[in-house]
Amino acid sequence: MSTTRSKIVRLLPSKASVVTLVQVYIVIGLLLYSSDEQSYFQPYLGIYPACCALFALIIWSFWSWHIVTKKLFDPYILFLTSASLFNGGQAILEVFHLNKNGLLEDRVSAETLLRTLFLVMLGLAAMHLGALLSIATAKTANSPFKPDQKLSLSNERATYLVGIGLVSISFVPALITFSDSISVVLSSGYSGLYQREDATGLAATARILTIFMIPASLFLLAGSQKKLLGKIIAVGVISIYATTYFFLGLRNAAIIPLIAFAWLWHSKISRLPMLGLMGAGMFIMSVISPLISMTRNITGQGRLSLDLLTNMFSTMENPVVTSVSEMGFSMTTVAYTLDLVPSSNNFHMGADYFYALLTLMPNLFWKIHPTIARGTPTRWLVEQVNPWSAAQGYSYGFSFIAEAYLNFGWFGTPVALGILGFLFGKLRLWAVSSNDPEKMAMLASFTSFFLFYARADAALQVRPLVWFSLLPYLCVRALISIFRRGSKS
Repeated sequence: MSTTRSKIVRLLPSKASVVTLVQVYIVIGLLLYSSDEQSYFQPYLGIYPACCALFALIIWSFWSWHIVTKKLFDPYILFLTSASLFNGGQAILEVFHLNKNGLLEDRVSAETLLRTLFLVMLGLAAMHLGALLSIATAKTANSPFKPDQKLSLSNERATYLVGIGLVSISFVPALITFSDSISVVLSSGYSGLYQREDATGLAATARILTIFMIPASLFLLAGSQKKLLGKIIAVGVISIYATTYFFLGLRNAAIIPLIAFAWLWHSKISRLPMLGLMGAGMFIMSVISPLISMTRNITGQGRLSLDLLTNMFSTMENPVVTSVSEMGFSMTTVAYTLDLVPSSNNFHMGADYFYALLTLMPNLFWKIHPTIARGTPTRWLVEQVNPWSAAQGYSYGFSFIAEAYLNFGWFGTPVALGILGFLFGKLRLWAVSSNDPEKMAMLASFTSFFLFYARADAALQVRPLVWFSLLPYLCVRALISIFRRGSKS
């Protein structure tokens, strides 16, 4: 009887297969509807239903991932959250009639807005399909893996040493960089950071080494499961980094590494209570984020005035709605791109991704890096929409969904984003299934940069993947090989 039952179970499709099949139908349905762009009659009548459909798609994406993986605090879920808030935050607010100034402040036509909502739905659905496929196509082991304790200790030791090494090379440059940035903010406010001429070549060394504080804290933490001092140093490093960027007004640069650090602690050190994580997230979104938004252009000692902070916070109507609305305003980059391409500009046909790969080369041979000289999608958009803001060094940011459309159009977008979701899903699976400290640290480090891709372009992602994630991982693997050769001799 038990043999027959086991045979029947093997013949039945897995949860991952069923959920993935449902997701295939969702993507096909969105493609078929979105391809008939001339079918919209009185587009403003379709905006609210489209917002509801986008909200339902986001809920389904979270729920289906939990069905397949049994996880909600997860690198993919973190990116899905970021992608949903930055590209659909105002659509979610619209479902509950919370957009005080209208969806995207009525900056685009109803037709463009409806097309934007469908492109966001298509992009998120395709990315989720790719992520689900990464699970559905994974090979399952027949027996549980039992790691060699000696090898695990070797991995931890190597990860710890690389973390210490990264702390040693990044800490002094960070102090120099932070001191310079703080003086600029105190004299000119947050906007002063964008009005400085960017350092290039060897002059940018201190800034690059400062960023190594992120992998330094993560690799050190992953290698400190049994080392209290290592945990203390890791917490201290990430706290200094995040606190400084909070003070500077660079919220994403502060919040995202903290999230990656919390996930790594949850996965490798000890489980964090979900209620505590949710409470911390709400505090950041409802208190820290809106306060920074309101005060980051204040100069001088006013930034440190508790009375000023309290008064400004008390005048805020709904800080959570304010934060979600501000993040969701990034959907304008998708709308503007749809308006501009292909009516005024041609599709880039993958050129943006190619030039993003060129950022692997340090800027040692040119005054301006070829990728920057050509112009990133972020720069392209603000120059097209608001040349004055572009001249002042400001930008609207961008969107990974808008970038896929800018390069490949309606039918290329789901392919590009499906591949993106699949590759990120495989990277996550490779690290989480092994639970090796160096792999988990690499995933956490990459996630700390990748979350920002939701409102940026690929030119900002290649260096973090290689310089700040893959390179430290390879250093750990090299040390492990040295340790093993030494133990055999």
